Amino acid sequence: MNPIHFFILFALPVFSASSFAISDSINSQFKKIDRNKDGFLTRSEASIDPALWSKFVSYDQDKDGKLTLSEYHLYASK
Repeated sequence: MNPIHFFILFALPVFSASSFAISDSINSQFKKIDRNKDGFLTRSEASIDPALWSKFVSYDQDKDGKLTLSEYHLYASK
């Protein structure tokens, strides 16, 4: 087997598992911040994280006053 093919076959699962672990960690953080468990983060709930609170408006893509999990992923993955 070509060494490059071997590397690709080995590296792909490692990077996939790493990505899944990061995503799972972000989901857990979101659930901890979502105090009322409605599936959204309000600015009040975001106050537990000063960096998130100060950038809340810029991550609220649909400008509805709350962050969805996907909007939170944008913040947490940076």
